[in-house]
Amino acid sequence: MTRLPNNQAGEVVKKAIAYVGGWDKWADKKNFSFYKNITQLDSTGQEIRTTRQLQQYRLQPNFAARMTWERDGKQYIIVNNGQQAWKYEDGKELTDKKSKKEAWNSSYGSNYVISMPFKLTDPGVIMSYDGIDTLEENKMVHVVKVEYEKGAGSSGGFHTWWYYFDKDTYDLVANYLDYGNGYSYTSYKTFTDIEGIRMHKLRHSHAANAEKEVGRIKTIYANEAMQFNQPFADDLFEPIRQ
Repeated sequence: MTRLPNNQAGEVVKKAIAYVGGWDKWADKKNFSFYKNITQLDSTGQEIRTTRQLQQYRLQPNFAARMTWERDGKQYIIVNNGQQAWKYEDGKELTDKKSKKEAWNSSYGSNYVISMPFKLTDPGVIMSYDGIDTLEENKMVHVVKVEYEKGAGSSGGFHTWWYYFDKDTYDLVANYLDYGNGYSYTSYKTFTDIEGIRMHKLRHSHAANAEKEVGRIKTIYANEAMQFNQPFADDLFEPIRQ
């Protein structure tokens, strides 16, 4: 919390963190697990496929992740021990460049999203206040622009985010992302309380453009069976022996 700037952007994020449970309750959480159901839609809004992933994260004292899912009859696992990430298909490591990149980006990216707004206290965050805006259904929001110093994490200097917090409650409403070669807009739909922390259950990822115009829903993410501080096996975040 001490990393948050003493300006209007920092105040908005402080109030957002307080609204979802406060820093002390978050700091008490050692790990987190849940099932994420990922439903992809075509241009007409029809379902293409749904993938159900088990995601398990060590939050403290240092980050680690494991993601497990099945697709087209094959079993996939991503492991990230905080220093290196691997992707496996039916127990065999995938060593191509695309798989290595996915292992790293997916595990860190999913943890980043599920840990909002707490992740806005990470080192290297550059935030500024962009005023009040009005989103869908005339919802008024505070807009906080978030950039990252080069070398901060794995995307520092490449990604720019705009986070939208409810004008009155400071609840997380949506975010817009410029990820360097494209844009996306995410709307947060429903939330639930998990051991004193307000966690989102449902969000929609939309197509978007450089003018922040929001298009069709491309992907629906629904979280289930969210749990903190469950016992994990000692070797859960270690590379799988071949």
